[in-house]
Amino acid sequence: MTSLTKPAGKERSLIHDRDFRLFWGGDLISQLGAEMMLFALPLVMVSTLDASGTQIGLLEAFYTLPFFALPIFVGVWQERRARRPVMIVSDFLRGALVLTIPLAALVDRLSLAQIYVVAVLVGALTVVYDIAAKSYLPRFVPDASLGSANSKLTTDQALSATLGPGLGGWLAGLSSAASVIFLNAVGYFVSALALLRMRHREPAHEQVPAESRNLRRELAEGFAAVFKNPPVRAIALHATIYNMGGALVNVGFVVYFVRDQGLSQFSFGMVAVVGGIGAICGALGIPLLFDRIGYGKALLVALFFGTFAYFLLPAFTGSESAVHGASAVGFFFGFGGSAAGSVIAVTVRQKVTPPELHARMNATYRLMNFGSIPFGAVLGGVMVDGIGARETLWVAPLFLLASVLPVATRTMWTLRLN
Repeated sequence: MTSLTKPAGKERSLIHDRDFRLFWGGDLISQLGAEMMLFALPLVMVSTLDASGTQIGLLEAFYTLPFFALPIFVGVWQERRARRPVMIVSDFLRGALVLTIPLAALVDRLSLAQIYVVAVLVGALTVVYDIAAKSYLPRFVPDASLGSANSKLTTDQALSATLGPGLGGWLAGLSSAASVIFLNAVGYFVSALALLRMRHREPAHEQVPAESRNLRRELAEGFAAVFKNPPVRAIALHATIYNMGGALVNVGFVVYFVRDQGLSQFSFGMVAVVGGIGAICGALGIPLLFDRIGYGKALLVALFFGTFAYFLLPAFTGSESAVHGASAVGFFFGFGGSAAGSVIAVTVRQKVTPPELHARMNATYRLMNFGSIPFGAVLGGVMVDGIGARETLWVAPLFLLASVLPVATRTMWTLRLN
């Protein structure tokens, strides 16, 4: 096990690595723009297009549907390709697609249909990008530094979740929620330029003639990398259930907070900012915990906070200060636990999977855990319209609690990696 005196050295080596700084910085800007868009789009639909709970659920379903349909084929396609060029092209295309939304809003032509089409296409490109990124990182970051690198990248997500909603709410108040999405397009372009400036080049992949490739065997190897590897299998099953519960939270909370409670877009953003601060704390603090008590025990500690905290969201109603306070505390601890769990999950997967299977393992993993989001989003929208947003928020944490069962095993409890 890594001693507690080594992480400082690993921190310095990563911070002074030019390629990692570019990868890390580009990812942060891209994530920040994406968070602003994900914050702004539901607000556009509720406040401008008068969307129902089901229509909001469909937005998340359309965005995440490619996460269910594409990963295993993308993983096989990428296996013998350099990952960095794939990421660069994906970033440029995502930026161009997202840019069509503020342009359509500028000429008063924005519609739900356009939002849904952009969501599907950007979601598909995000699948391509993320599988490439997860497989590319271990190729230029030393194995001993993977935990620290993943902590930093998860902190990107936490910082974005902190700054994105606050900036989005402030800018939406100054102009419009649709105009906020312009910055998301800029973020994708900046990320692509950062990747272009990286000096690291992957070794040439052996080109295998198409007729000699066995698609069925390669797909089977990708599934085996998840289902025949007990730690990866447990984490994948957990994430599948957890993300479905998270989708219920996402759909239910925006309707409950903005429409049912009548609170402002800026207030919604500020609650999300508090959640982002919690995510930063979780992402930065968890490496010390898994170095001390092991990956499996640290994951269970993270999930304690990432599940029970969400019961606070529907616990108070009526009083604006009570709703604000309960929501902020719930998101602080919920986001913190979730971010910490993400650092552990990706680090374990990278460490216990052979490098030649990373792309296909990540593809199968995404097929499972993100594939559950569109179902959860549609279910959440139907539940909001059928039983109410607050009632949906009482049900959602039950899914989150159920997700603990696959990882509450002796295999995970005793898991320690060098």
